[in-house]
Amino acid sequence: MPYCSTTLIRISLAASAALVPLSRASAQVSTRGQPTTPFAVADFGRLRWLQGSWAGTSDDARDFYEKCHIVNDTTIEITYYGDPTFSQPTGTGRLYLSVGRIFHTMGPGRWGATHVGGDGVYFVPEVNSQTSLSWNRVSNNEWTATLRSGFVGRERVIVYHMRRTGP
Repeated sequence: MPYCSTTLIRISLAASAALVPLSRASAQVSTRGQPTTPFAVADFGRLRWLQGSWAGTSDDARDFYEKCHIVNDTTIEITYYGDPTFSQPTGTGRLYLSVGRIFHTMGPGRWGATHVGGDGVYFVPEVNSQTSLSWNRVSNNEWTATLRSGFVGRERVIVYHMRRTGP
């Protein structure tokens, strides 16, 4: 019996050792491109400066307008508009904290935050998008939204200058 138990243990250990590289590879594939930085309610609170109405202008794209409304400590609702009077909604989005991660959604797209600070926030694409987003706070009344898509050397970059238009 001891010989049989020892043999089984040796086989089990050998099988486990053989599976370790596979399980590590599987973990890398399943989390590829997914932010792993844990965020808390205090981190989400650093985005309160987004509250208000904003006009986004760019040399490379059409102007747009948005209103950000803080719903609670973990959710900011965003309504997008096609006009400076904020009378023609064109879509909605949301920033939210869930299970230690901060997400941004707009239409069918979803991005996950990899950095949140007093200086802004950086998002990587997760679902239905190939564009990364960087929102850099300049002041209480101004920030830049940088959209990057494509590959290095063939990357397309659009920078919107966001200006507060109201509360």
